[in-house]
Amino acid sequence: MEQNFRRLPIYDESFKRKVIEEYLSTGCQKKDLLVKYGIGGKGALQRWMQEYGYLDWHTKRKQKIKFALPIPIPLSMPSDSQNIHELKKKILELERQLQDEKLRAEAYSRIIEKAEQELKIPIRKKPSTK
Repeated sequence: MEQNFRRLPIYDESFKRKVIEEYLSTGCQKKDLLVKYGIGGKGALQRWMQEYGYLDWHTKRKQKIKFALPIPIPLSMPSDSQNIHELKKKILELERQLQDEKLRAEAYSRIIEKAEQELKIPIRKKPSTK
């Protein structure tokens, strides 16, 4: 009688680290990444994280640490020009959002000043009050 065993694919270290770092940086669920990359086995990502010394900051339960030495957490650096381009694009977007919020804060401040003048009542809390 012949048994059919399904062989699990073997992934290289760079692929494993890429998936781990995507999980840690995006905060998406592990199962979504397993489906996205076609990775078999529910615990694969967790095993890879333990294998390469990553800490899972997203889990609510405490992980058992087998040794007392600090675990190095590898940092991903953009390795190609596309990642650098994406980061620059993200920075520009965040700077634009910051500028919008500064303008919004200034508008609210002016509205409050105008209301205080016209209604002749203090709206802002004075620093001496509790």
